[in-house]
Amino acid sequence: MSLLRQLWIVAVVACALAFAGSFAISLITARSYLQQQLLAQANDGAAALALSMSQQAQDDATAELMVSALFDSGHFERIRYEDEHGRTVVERVAAEPAGGVPGWFTGMLRLDPQPGTALVNHGWNQAGKVTLVPYTRFAYEALWKGAIQLSIVMVGLALILGLSLSVLVRWLRGPLNEMVAQAEAIGERRFVTMREPKVRELRSAVRALNLMVDRVRVMFGEQASRIEDLRTEANRDPLTALPNRGFFLGRLRNELQDEDAAPSGALALVRIAGLADLNRRLGRERTDALLRSAAEVLREVAAGEADYFVARLNGADFAWLMPGADPETARRLSVSAARALEALHRHGHADQSPVGFVGVALFHRGDELGHVMARADAALMRAERGEDAEPVISAYDTPLVARTQDEWRTLLQSALHARDFALAGFPVAHVDGRLWHEEAMMRMRAPDDGAPWTAGQFMPAADRLGMTASLDLLAVELALQRLHHSHDPIAVNLSPISLTNLQFREGLQRLLAASPTMARRLWVEVSERGLDQGLSGLAAVAPILSQHGCKLGIEHFGRHFSAIPRLYAQRVDYLKVDGSFVAGIEENAGNQRLIKAIVDVARGLDIQVLAERVSTPAEWHTLAELGVAGVTGPAVTERLRQPG
Repeated sequence: MSLLRQLWIVAVVACALAFAGSFAISLITARSYLQQQLLAQANDGAAALALSMSQQAQDDATAELMVSALFDSGHFERIRYEDEHGRTVVERVAAEPAGGVPGWFTGMLRLDPQPGTALVNHGWNQAGKVTLVPYTRFAYEALWKGAIQLSIVMVGLALILGLSLSVLVRWLRGPLNEMVAQAEAIGERRFVTMREPKVRELRSAVRALNLMVDRVRVMFGEQASRIEDLRTEANRDPLTALPNRGFFLGRLRNELQDEDAAPSGALALVRIAGLADLNRRLGRERTDALLRSAAEVLREVAAGEADYFVARLNGADFAWLMPGADPETARRLSVSAARALEALHRHGHADQSPVGFVGVALFHRGDELGHVMARADAALMRAERGEDAEPVISAYDTPLVARTQDEWRTLLQSALHARDFALAGFPVAHVDGRLWHEEAMMRMRAPDDGAPWTAGQFMPAADRLGMTASLDLLAVELALQRLHHSHDPIAVNLSPISLTNLQFREGLQRLLAASPTMARRLWVEVSERGLDQGLSGLAAVAPILSQHGCKLGIEHFGRHFSAIPRLYAQRVDYLKVDGSFVAGIEENAGNQRLIKAIVDVARGLDIQVLAERVSTPAEWHTLAELGVAGVTGPAVTERLRQPG
């Protein structure tokens, strides 16, 4: 029972007892007063009758006449006159019932007035005695009328008091409901503050809750900032602030192995010419300034594409990853980079030309990392042997077929109409090796040979054509259908673009509502790379998923660690740390500290942490020691799909 209801019951009971007590006391007091008045009336009437009879002739006819005259006044129930010998000379008795007063009332408040008596004298001798019993009918009527009036007044007061209590309870319920909502929000991993109420006792409690929320928010913010610092320390080059070699290789491995990655791309290696000689000629400070300028030049050239990635591999070498770039784009950008490096010589940052060399290797998803790096290194060496600073591009023997937007639109619309899509499952395991859930990847049947295309081959075109929402709804529908025949949960990937689409959210609501049992075993993942800073897409879709019991996760997590508290507020259930931080983690103490910090913060927020692209048992073992809850990647697939 709620506190307010208990307060209401206590107030009602207290008022009822008070009213009942005051009502009873009032009636008893009135009855006592009326009995005293009846006694006084009887005594006065008896004295007056006796005096009148003493002054008249002492015969029976006169006595009877005087008694009848007094009795007819209607104020006495009985009048009796006795002579000096005790003989009743005259007696009158009223036989009427007591008016319109209920019998239960007269029985509950019975009036027993004492009779009044007086002596009749004749000279100095006693001639008789008169006895008068007052009539109680009028007293009962007065008492009954007073009880009714008192009841009306008390009922009116009760209504006024009840209304006042209702207003008071409603007034108290406002801040109490806000406190309950704040507590529920904390339980749902949302940090909200509330205004302080005017009730003094509640004000201190609300102030304490707000202070706790602020402290928790600041604490998680500080922890998120600490994680950002750890990421910078572990994965950033201190001189140029670019990602370092280890982080770059992890990112390149992801692009080559990730199902969602672009089907092809380019890798450029950039080398500053004669770095050792530059150190001797220019000194360390000017050489460091040249390296920072070269890093800034490459960063500016790559700024046109969000997924392009520049890193510093070692002293003189930089790397530039261009996912999705075709040969023409790779050539154009590498030429721009080479010319921008030459501009450093013209502006006095370098004392010789060429300033640097560029070698480019084209790749397809699925290539071996070592082969791609070797081709890029070979192209760089050919560029260094050239007579000028022109980039050298290592061509790929099997280029992918290029399609126009109209061709892609026709192709995707036909595939959607024919439902030429399927889901390919990849296991996600607990760190102890038990299957956690299946991660379902979209596949599209190729129009020429029927071979399955991965999402990385058709989703970029769908994004450009605004067809992502339709494909994501189909993915959810296929996952729910698959859950009808599977006991294991299934995770499906959704594009961040779809989350802000109203039609997608309405379609998602219908699909989940149509399969409530299956929806509770559905996991939904969204890539961090496409989320906006305000997380508006997550804020729109999270209540729908929570309503139907779906789990919400963020994959490829690692760009915005400071967003962990805000992800907590959006009811995110788990994070999948990007494989760039996982590659070779058993030998990377910096990334170990980073993953440990993420796990500690996420555990405090009741968010589970998983790791992507786990390729070796050593990585798996290290992640388990760091507290990661689950893993996915080639090592997991190999272990869980081994026969027996």
